[in-house]
Amino acid sequence: MILSLLLVFINADFPISTAYLSQHYSVVGFANGQYYVFWTDLRYYSPDRSIFGARVANDGTVLDPDGKVLIRDRTIKASVGFGSENILVVVQDSC
Repeated sequence: MILSLLLVFINADFPISTAYLSQHYSVVGFANGQYYVFWTDLRYYSPDRSIFGARVANDGTVLDPDGKVLIRDRTIKASVGFGSENILVVVQDSC
């Protein structure tokens, strides 16, 4: 499954992750002049779900293709809060 992001000002749909298995519940924040995308990922399903993140430049360049694993322990989804310089990611656990 491909996790895609549509940025209106770029007017293009482009992949953030093309990793094997499913990616769900994506959220986007903006800080420090770039976008931060977080999602639930099942590529390491055994049976844990993971939270992955990737940075995206203003021009749509994905700086972390397929993302980087941030948390790998029964996570369900992430929420994000952001300001001009800081970003906060909160993760819901399955317990």
